[in-house]
Amino acid sequence: MAEDAYESVVRRAYQDFESGDLDLLGVVMANDVAWHEPGRSTLAGDYKGPEAVLGFLGQLKARSGGTFKIEIVDVLSEPERAVVLQRETATRGDKSLDVVTAVDFEIHHGKITEITVYQADTYQFDEFWADV
Repeated sequence: MAEDAYESVVRRAYQDFESGDLDLLGVVMANDVAWHEPGRSTLAGDYKGPEAVLGFLGQLKARSGGTFKIEIVDVLSEPERAVVLQRETATRGDKSLDVVTAVDFEIHHGKITEITVYQADTYQFDEFWADV
C-alpha cells in the first residue's frame, strides 16, 4: 500500500464520521480494532472491536446533542501509520469544548487496526464530558 493510501483510509474514516454514517465507517476497521481514549471521563478507556468503537464515536455525537465536530488540521502518514492533528469542538449547555488532539492510526492491509488519542488538554476534555 502506497503512503498516500494510508492517508486516504484515514480521511475516508473522517468523512464517514462527519456524514454520520457509522456503519460505513466500520468498513475501514479491522475486526480486532482497538481505540484508546485517555482521561478520567466516562468516555475514557479502551474500546475493542468495531461495535465498541462505533458505539464510542456515536456517544460523542449523542452526548453533545450532535454538536461534536472535528476539523482536520494536518495528516502525517508513513507505511502502516497515519497521525491526524485535529481540532475538536462541541457545546453542551453552558459548556464548550475546543481542544487540539493528535490521533495515531495503525493501518494494516487497508484496515484501521488501532487508534490512540493524545489530548493536548485532557483535563479540559474530561471536564466537558463530566456529569454526562
